[in-house]
Amino acid sequence: MNNIIEKAQAMDQFGNNLPDVEQGGQIELGEIWDGTGDVPQESWSIQITDSDWINYCFEIVEKNSDPLKTVIRITDIELI
Repeated sequence: MNNIIEKAQAMDQFGNNLPDVEQGGQIELGEIWDGTGDVPQESWSIQITDSDWINYCFEIVEKNSDPLKTVIRITDIELI
């Protein structure tokens, strides 16, 4: 498991389902984004405490008419 994700899971106060993805891995956008708000184009953040977030940075590999099925490559995972 990615160390940043492991740390975020330990900090999480909201019961988020934080996906265990690795930097460089290809996944569908729906694995990190729940479909709320505008479709993210470069990153998506999930709030884990009142002041902390985990941010998944990515590049789009293959667009899909269903944004949740768009294939992305994780370029960075960070706590902000």
